[in-house]
Amino acid sequence: MIFGNIYITISLIIVFVFFVNYFINVVESPTLRFIDTEFSSKIISETPKLLKRYFPTFWCYNPHFMLFLLMFRESKTKDFVYDKIEHLEMKDGGTTGLAWSGIQSVNHKDKTPIVVVFHTISGDEQDIKSTVSHIRDTLNWIVVVCVRRGHGNLPLTKPIINTMGSTSDLKEQLNHIRKQFPSKPLFGVGISAGSGLLARYLGEAGAKSLFQAAVAVSPAYDIEKAFHRVHPVYSKIMGQRMINYFLKRHYKSFVNVRGTEDLLNVKTLGEFQDKLHSISGFKDKDSYYQYSNPILVADQIKTPLLVLNAADDPICVNLNVLENLHWLENLKNTIHVHTKRGSHIAFYEGFSAKSWSNQLIGEYFLSVFNWISSKNSSK
Repeated sequence: MIFGNIYITISLIIVFVFFVNYFINVVESPTLRFIDTEFSSKIISETPKLLKRYFPTFWCYNPHFMLFLLMFRESKTKDFVYDKIEHLEMKDGGTTGLAWSGIQSVNHKDKTPIVVVFHTISGDEQDIKSTVSHIRDTLNWIVVVCVRRGHGNLPLTKPIINTMGSTSDLKEQLNHIRKQFPSKPLFGVGISAGSGLLARYLGEAGAKSLFQAAVAVSPAYDIEKAFHRVHPVYSKIMGQRMINYFLKRHYKSFVNVRGTEDLLNVKTLGEFQDKLHSISGFKDKDSYYQYSNPILVADQIKTPLLVLNAADDPICVNLNVLENLHWLENLKNTIHVHTKRGSHIAFYEGFSAKSWSNQLIGEYFLSVFNWISSKNSSK
């Protein structure tokens, strides 16, 4: 009986200490960095997730546990059912895709927005299904996923692959979207590597960007450095994933391409990216990064942008963020959201581990849409 009481007392003390630590060191209000403009102040005031404390899921707030839960859920949940998946032939003969949701009974003349989603480094329309589903359920806007060459079930009709995507391909995809829906405003959201392609496009396009606003979740900023900073375990796993997903799946297309054998022997994600030029249409590593690295044009972004990073991200590490605050904090109409916890693109909260980032995306887009609508109505 005595030992039983001691056991209960010790257990209660452990639980008490755990939750004291949780509320002191884990629960937080996100750090916001922005230029104080009328736009930024208004959007922040109307986006509740930016003003309230973030409560990471207490039973998996460790970044590795949270990332594991994300991958487990992706593998076990049912595929999202899209209304339509288009295969687009690019000007050079390559093939990209568009996965649509919400177009079955669409009114082409109204101003309901379209959210363009950019998937992860070795993903497709299914690895961002939770984001797509949340936007559809909460906003009821049209969603279209831009699927990159060699990803998902797309045929590789030309032996060229860029894990970060190509802005020339993206421009063709966006033009196709715009031709079908010329009056609908476009919003963009990039997840992980998808945020790199989005940022690269926004920087290249500048004031001519087709997007009204955009969100970048867990961006890596300078990819020439960032891929070499990935946690060593994840770097090896992802390096092998690149080999299996791109080279072995499309081996017949690359077997006679110079440099393929070197790529098959890499050990890390950073090595893979450094040698990717051989199968991505560039003459050398410098050329590849010159035309693919988002950091080289990021300071030219004119589109309103919300950027989300977690300090405990083991893939897009916190050093990447800290190195780029000098320009990020001075980019007009950009809001940088920095949390202590969240891991890589997971950002789970609450007992049931719901996506805090998906809710933030929805709230931000709605705030910007309302801002645009109010400005247009006052003209």
